[in-house]
Amino acid sequence: MSLRLYRRWRPIRAVSFDLDDTLYDNVPVMRRAEQAVHAYLVEHFPQTAHWTIADWSARRSAIMDRDAELASDMSALRVATVAEGLREVGVANAEREAEAVLAEFLRHRNAVEIHPSTFAALDKLSRHLPLYALSNGNVSIPEIGLSRYFKKTWQPQTGRLGKPHLDMFHEAQAEQPELLPHEWLHVGDSPTADILGAQRAGWQSAWFSGGLYQHHDLQILPTLSYDHLSELVDWILVAYTVPDQ
Repeated sequence: MSLRLYRRWRPIRAVSFDLDDTLYDNVPVMRRAEQAVHAYLVEHFPQTAHWTIADWSARRSAIMDRDAELASDMSALRVATVAEGLREVGVANAEREAEAVLAEFLRHRNAVEIHPSTFAALDKLSRHLPLYALSNGNVSIPEIGLSRYFKKTWQPQTGRLGKPHLDMFHEAQAEQPELLPHEWLHVGDSPTADILGAQRAGWQSAWFSGGLYQHHDLQILPTLSYDHLSELVDWILVAYTVPDQ
């Protein structure tokens, strides 16, 4: 059994999920999307051809460092990044053109492949507990076929910062104000966004240890860790009704 308990388990009444790299492998998706967008930029704006994918990434990082709100909103950040670059090379209507670049990016970014076992696990769990999605990414949840499992979903936007900020955690709690914070379980792969964010909110957390991060990346211990979603779901369905000790 790959599920490991690190903190005292307390019965839960709601579960929230991160999406990217928790419910599917997002790395190849983003790699293809970045390559497609770079090709689009070079084709439509050849004056940008001297900038590599790494150069655009560095520009995004610089904007994130100076603007906390843009750092949380991946779509707005991408538009701001492209618009800034296009203005530098003298492109007219840079913001409008950047919106078109975003549309091209999202077309590839939403080409997510989800294993059938993930759908089965979410369907099984949703029959017993209300599920929510708290994602820092800009994937289209309806387009990738996951929205039917969640009562409500949240992603960063103007006035709503991403995890580990508490904005989305608090909005989720407002949907079920009768629940105590510890009656929520947040599931995710990021030691900072998901595990630290849940800890700050007073929630329990389940860390997907089969993702991008290693155990030494954890800043704090989660309630538990797991390698396979089906195993986590089966364990929750047995454990979530166990009386608190």
